[in-house]
Amino acid sequence: NANTHTLLALESSCLFSYKDIVRITNNFERRIGRGGSADVFYGKLIDGSEVAVKTLTRTTVQRNKEFAAE
Repeated sequence: NANTHTLLALESSCLFSYKDIVRITNNFERRIGRGGSADVFYGKLIDGSEVAVKTLTRTTVQRNKEFAAE
């Protein structure tokens, strides 16, 4: 859901649009991890590389912005 996820860059420093991430993760089909502030989903790039895609909740993003502002 676009309203509950904020996308992060992958370790390779590539940035992807939300539409790309939906495709890469097959619409967030396979959750491979969950933490207090993020879910991690399995994904596959066009070249066949397997990746982990971390998503943050909107609450976590807001908390991080507030922390940075202080």
